[in-house]
Order: sequence, then C-alpha cells, then structure tokens
Amino acid sequence: MNTATIALITLALGTILGITLGIPLGRRFERVAWHADAALARARVTGWLLRDLTGLAGTATLVIAVAGFVVWALITHRR
Repeated sequence: MNTATIALITLALGTILGITLGIPLGRRFERVAWHADAALARARVTGWLLRDLTGLAGTATLVIAVAGFVVWALITHRR
C-alpha cells in the first residue's frame, strides 16, 4: 500500500470517527492525514521541479557546448 492510500484511509477514518463519535480524535486523524498528504504533494512537486531543472541544465550544457564548438571552429578555421 502506498503512502497516499494510507493518508486517504486515515482521513476517511478520522472523518467517520469525528462524525459518529463527535470527539476531537477525528479531527486529529484528519489533521495528521492532511499533513501527510501535503508532504506527499510537496515531495511530488519537488520531484517534478528537480526533473525539470535537470532537463533544463542538460539542455543549457548542450547549447553552450555546441556554441563553444562553433566559435572554436570559426576562430581556428584557416583558409
């Protein structure tokens, strides 16, 4: 079972306990599940950000390498 499923089950359990028993325990479960879900969302966004930045860095490196090669070829070209 992945962490998102556990967080959603905990959220559902907290909601049911909060509605049926009317005790703050349900709200605590909901709060814990919400924080877990938020942490997962941050991790997911961080992963996307790292993937995008890695792709951007790779592209920039390739562009700089090609531009450097072109400049080098133009400077050293002898007629």
